[in-house]
Amino acid sequence: MLKDDVMIVIGTHKNLNKLIIFSFVFFILININVSVCSDDNYSHSQTHSPEQPKDWTVIIYMAADNDLRGFAARNIKQMAAIGSNDYLNIAVQLDIKISGNKKITRRYYIEKDKILHVNADDPHSQKMDSGDPQTLISCCNWAINDYPAHNYALIFWNHGTGPLDPASGRIINPTELFTFNPVNNKFELDRTIGFLDFINAYDQQHRGICWDDSTGNYLTNQKLDFALNQICNNILQGKKFSIIGFDACLMSTIEIANIIKPYANIMVGSQEVELGTGWNYQRVFSPFQNNTLDMATFAQHIVRMYAATYNTITDDYTQSAVDLSGCDALEQNINTVSRLLIESLKHQKNSTVKNAIQVSRSKELCTHFDEPSYLDLHHLYTNLKANLKHFGLANNDPIIAELDQALRHGCSLIKNSVLANTSGKNLSLAQGISIYFPERRIHYSYKKTTFATNNTWFDFLTHFLSL
Repeated sequence: MLKDDVMIVIGTHKNLNKLIIFSFVFFILININVSVCSDDNYSHSQTHSPEQPKDWTVIIYMAADNDLRGFAARNIKQMAAIGSNDYLNIAVQLDIKISGNKKITRRYYIEKDKILHVNADDPHSQKMDSGDPQTLISCCNWAINDYPAHNYALIFWNHGTGPLDPASGRIINPTELFTFNPVNNKFELDRTIGFLDFINAYDQQHRGICWDDSTGNYLTNQKLDFALNQICNNILQGKKFSIIGFDACLMSTIEIANIIKPYANIMVGSQEVELGTGWNYQRVFSPFQNNTLDMATFAQHIVRMYAATYNTITDDYTQSAVDLSGCDALEQNINTVSRLLIESLKHQKNSTVKNAIQVSRSKELCTHFDEPSYLDLHHLYTNLKANLKHFGLANNDPIIAELDQALRHGCSLIKNSVLANTSGKNLSLAQGISIYFPERRIHYSYKKTTFATNNTWFDFLTHFLSL
């Protein structure tokens, strides 16, 4: 569907500026899709009585009061092409600004070719702030209580910036980062400037997901942690979500996994930025027409469908499903590697260790993403292992052998934790989990992450970058 839309503006204009191209694409998509948000296109339903649990309830938290609003209706249409059935409930909370600059929050139960507006008579839920944790809690309380299931998936639909701070109330449509190459008929990322540099995102105290332009608010990771804690303990009665997914940019990092692991069994997301069209929900829900899926199979299916959607569109895409039960072991491994790297740096001769690490994390040799401080962890480990031969230590120290073993073990842990992984040709060595490793300085927000607080990786970065 994306390919058909963008071909409208491709033509033979080889020298069009990328912003002009994508502003035009975005304009077309909005005008094609935004009309579906009018009241005439929805059926009204005052309430939905609790029923016998189905296998799945999927909650899509659509924070569309921002520059992604034009893609919201498109994705809802895709959901309605499949609809809820005997195996599946599809519950959507949409926060959006419509004609006349009116902000609305609507809750929908998606049936086959029918979208039920279920909060039409509830004034308290009709104008909410998607960046407020209480809004997320309220959304999940509604969906979980009205549509009980054996498995719950929570999908965050919005912008994402990974573990670092965005600009104050300002974010960009990731579509603006791509340009069309008429030679191969694909969209390519412009990597000449980093994602956060592009949006001048170095002046804000918080970071997160789910921007609300009307309020200037969004879910910081602290707010996200608070909300998920409340939902799992009080609404799910101590259970976890089967899947937490991010239909958003740059979220498949070890730092985000560290936040999500107490609240979900599996995390699905992208290491790279996503085009504004995001997931194709018709493909995501298609298996439920005939059967149900267990959580691992469902997560793997989401990843495969992402590849099916974008492999003919761009060579700059990623998507992975991570088994969070392996997160503790991987974090402990990173802790061990960090400690050994610090010791190596302390005993190095002639900056050999520093230089070997610098080469291992360089843009030329290590898979990085549109935010260049996010590196693929597996590729970084592989490079470090290959460059251990260049470590010159003051003594014939066993550290190198220990590092070799730890890096091997870490690569194995990543492979075992990543249930499914896909990537475009330009990111073929991406293995599903990123880590923050800046070139020159640590962004001040990073030390606030729970991962940095509890892992020696932050100490390693501090030591390495001070040399």
